[in-house]
Amino acid sequence: MDGNGLAAPPILEETFYALSRKQYTYKVSLTNEGLHLTKNGDDGTEKTDLIHIRDIIGCKCMRNSGKSDHCACRPAKGGIVRDATAETNECRVRVPFVEAGDCSAYLSVYAFVLKNVGTKNEKRDKMTVTLRFRNFSNYDENIRVAAKWKLAIKSLLQARCEDGTIVAPLDDHYLGNHLLVIVNPKSGVGKSREIFQRKIVPILNMADVDYDLHITCMQNDARNLMRTSNIYKWGRGVVVLGGDGLMFEVINGLMERSDWQRAFEYLTLAVIPGGSGNGMAKSISFETNEPYNPDPILISALNIVGGNRCPMDLVRVETLTQVVYSFLSIGWGFIADIDIESERIRMLGSPRFTIWSIARLIGLRSYPARLSYSKINDLETETRMNNYARCTSGDFQEVSDDEPGSIEFGLDPLQEFATRERVESFSSIISKHTAFMSVNDAPSFSSIPDVIEGSEVWVRGPLSKLPPLSDPVPSDWVVVEDEFVMIHASYLSHISEDVIIAPESKLNDGVIWLLVIKNGISRTTFLQFLLGLSSGNHLAVPNVEMIPVRAFRLEPLSQGSHLVVDGELLKHSPVQAEIMPGITNVYARQKFS
Repeated sequence: MDGNGLAAPPILEETFYALSRKQYTYKVSLTNEGLHLTKNGDDGTEKTDLIHIRDIIGCKCMRNSGKSDHCACRPAKGGIVRDATAETNECRVRVPFVEAGDCSAYLSVYAFVLKNVGTKNEKRDKMTVTLRFRNFSNYDENIRVAAKWKLAIKSLLQARCEDGTIVAPLDDHYLGNHLLVIVNPKSGVGKSREIFQRKIVPILNMADVDYDLHITCMQNDARNLMRTSNIYKWGRGVVVLGGDGLMFEVINGLMERSDWQRAFEYLTLAVIPGGSGNGMAKSISFETNEPYNPDPILISALNIVGGNRCPMDLVRVETLTQVVYSFLSIGWGFIADIDIESERIRMLGSPRFTIWSIARLIGLRSYPARLSYSKINDLETETRMNNYARCTSGDFQEVSDDEPGSIEFGLDPLQEFATRERVESFSSIISKHTAFMSVNDAPSFSSIPDVIEGSEVWVRGPLSKLPPLSDPVPSDWVVVEDEFVMIHASYLSHISEDVIIAPESKLNDGVIWLLVIKNGISRTTFLQFLLGLSSGNHLAVPNVEMIPVRAFRLEPLSQGSHLVVDGELLKHSPVQAEIMPGITNVYARQKFS
């Protein structure tokens, strides 16, 4: 519909016979909304189906190989068939019988449409519609017509936005169209390579997205790749296939670059769940109302090929010895202990968290600490101010190495990479794209540029607005000294696929959601809290506080608990954190009413 509520005028329109049922014709119209398929029966009735442009991921022009022996009716001008199969619920086109010298051109349009909308079985199913063009007596003329439709569809995909505005046609490289996929082969239950080749590659091919594949071979491999590589050749973005720890490496590797601000403005990040937690992937689908659970990998891959960028907050985390940047959460106490201590049963996958929770509930601990925070009293005003700050970019100016007042933290030299494994570069057997796969003792390609022994890596990023950890907190902060069972700061809704710890959290709301449980809670009440984490009902449990803050400081007053950032263990220390609103961008499906 246009702005006046009228039907959108067709960009292209043509009539086709249904190859499977000659008595039906289809008027196929391409508009700003998508592909309209109007079936005209021999009794004069009409029925129109819409494949919305937001559900289409790509299209391809093809020529019949002539190997099919399937016989269907052959229309005078063109053909379309929508053959629904019970096994896949897929709208699929069969290639018709080809007579000698067939000059037809074909256009296949690929979409993933919502099924069972509004039910617990809501999911996305693949639909392929193929149009056969044979208006002319030679293939070259027919393929020009098919290519015209393809270009029009591609232009709509490039201009995909809520109001349906069309921009001038672009080529296939409208997003740089080159993607880096980083795969951790050991994440989760160790099936990341298989997931990529079997589930991700077909979707990238349907969307005509070129990619490079990097298989990590050791800890901090992805971090160093981001720090030292020419990232600007990956205009489509960087995708991690693994756990949340791999995204942590990517973000902090980018923050170690001298051009960190330009890097974050240029790159779009994405995640495909392959780990035990997968909190970021679930949070993105939760905010955009996508059916995650039936097929998490599919939903995450569709975010990438959809091409919609969404700003996401990061949090600057400072301890006595280091600074890191976090995208998920900071944990101390019960949940942090489970995250780290359950590593010994990682081979079980996500059930390891449940098993260890039961064990730790029996021996429930508490720890003394001083917690200070800057509370947000008006969430609506705070979000509006953060959105304005993102537009003006006033807070995130790049810091030169010699700028007065700038702070950089030197880290230990990464000496473990001096004797790293080398990898072979070769072409994937499934695609034509470059692949970097780990191969022992292969002499031809080094996966990570050499780090000179004794050199230092500097953490950069936005300037902190907080006082040093050695100084008192500002006078308007709330300070609480007590015994705590747990303190958990989150800035995404989910910290794992089945734990919705901050239901009101948004990707870019500029809020740290601070969950606080003090000592004195009974095991029965705490069990209610744990059971409510899967639905968000844990916030209704007595003795559970959720506090929206801009920043906080945690000073443990004893040893014992673990300090965990995005699932990564940090050295036990006082810690302070502050929100950095909308500093990075991620792929997330456009929300429509």
